[in-house]
Formats: sequence, C-alpha cells, structure tokens
Amino acid sequence: MIMTELVTKLGRNDAKLIGRDSFLIFMFVYAAIIALVLRVGMPWLNNYLIDAGIMPGDNIPIRLADVFPMLMAYFAMFAGSLLVGTVFGFMLLDEKDQNTLRAMLITPVPLNKYVAYRIGMSTVFGFVIVLGMFLIINQAVLPLWQMILIAAGSSLAAPIVTLFFAVFAENKVQGFAYSKFVGISGMFIMFGWFIPAPWQWLCGVFPPFWVAKAYWLALDGSSWWWLVLLVGIVLELAMIAWFIRRFNTVAYR
Repeated sequence: MIMTELVTKLGRNDAKLIGRDSFLIFMFVYAAIIALVLRVGMPWLNNYLIDAGIMPGDNIPIRLADVFPMLMAYFAMFAGSLLVGTVFGFMLLDEKDQNTLRAMLITPVPLNKYVAYRIGMSTVFGFVIVLGMFLIINQAVLPLWQMILIAAGSSLAAPIVTLFFAVFAENKVQGFAYSKFVGISGMFIMFGWFIPAPWQWLCGVFPPFWVAKAYWLALDGSSWWWLVLLVGIVLELAMIAWFIRRFNTVAYR
C-alpha cells in the first residue's frame, strides 16, 4: 500500500518536473527524432554509398548495411536507455537542489522504496523506448520475443545512468558535465563491434556491451545469445546494487 501511494505521489511530481523543464521534454522527443531519422536515413545512406562506389569500394570492402547491427546496438539500445536514464537522473538532481531528498530522510517513506521507484520507473520507460525505437527504425530486427528480451536487458542501463548522476553529480550543472562522459562510455559498444574475437570480450568491462553482444549473436543465429544476455543482465544488476549502496551513503551525508 505504501509503495502504491509512493508511486502515485512521486509520479505526479515527476509529471510536473518534466512538464516545466523543456530539456527533459526534449530528451524524450529526441529519442523519437533519432528513431525516425534512422528509419529513413540508414537505408537511404546505404543505397547512396553503394551507388557512389564508396561502401563497398576500393578502400572499404563492406556495405553500410553490414554495420547496421552495431548502429542499432548503439543508437536504439544504448542511446535509448541513456536518454531515459538522463531524464530520471536530472529529475533526481532537481530533488537534490530542492532538498527533497533530505526532507525524505525524516519522513515515514523509507529511502529504499524511493530508490526502488526510481529504478523501476526508469527501467520500464527504458524498455518501452528501446523496443519502440527498434520497431520504428525496423532495421536488423529479431523476432518479437527475442527483441522483448533484448530490450529488457538494455533497459537496465537506464537506472545505471540515473544512479550514476545521483551518486556523482551534486547538481544539474555537474550533471550536464558528467553527461558527456556517460555518452562516451557507449563507445565500448562501437569499438567492440570492430575488435576481433576474443579481444572484443575485453569491452565486457562495460556491462551494456554484453547485451549488445547477445543481440549480435542472436542475429547470427548463435544458440549462445541467451547466455551472453544473462551474463549482461547479472552484471548490470550488480552495477545497480553497487550504485544503490553508494547512493545510500551519499544521501545520509
């Protein structure tokens, strides 16, 4: 009952925060813009490069379509979760600035339930955005049941991003600075695509890479994709647990 009331109360507050902050609104709109641009732009650019003799060509032996899985892993899976995590992270920073978190420490609402709400909502929204972007872009798509599992694994990057801002940023100004670092971290996925096996597994130090790798293996028809996905989910959950412990320490300072 307490959790239901908390979700209702915080949900209304979140709606107000998003409604009055054009940056947060833009982040959600930006996900739709990315999806629509890639839906039209990826096939068009692939055909243009083929006709121009660039990809494939004398210097580049592959088509752009050959790297569509890498682009989807970065833009739909990682960037989709990143945008959601950033929105919820900045809402949390707003609450920091307004001393809402400090006030919550002396209320009957346990801090762990507040954190569970933030993790749950960012994960749900992350799942919807990632799956929605895949369906809109409609390139290198797996059967729906596999896409649902891949999107579920990808969505866990959203609370990781949210908690990253909560732990390391003191305010929204610092949040903007750290957002650049968070975006760059996704390069592990792009680099991992081009690094030959077994060295590409070194990119697994970045947990979302495992989910991207599971997606690539599923596209290749490998029967091991689900195991790689499971490893990625476990690593992401471990990372979330670590961030929760750090957040609890920071919140009581």
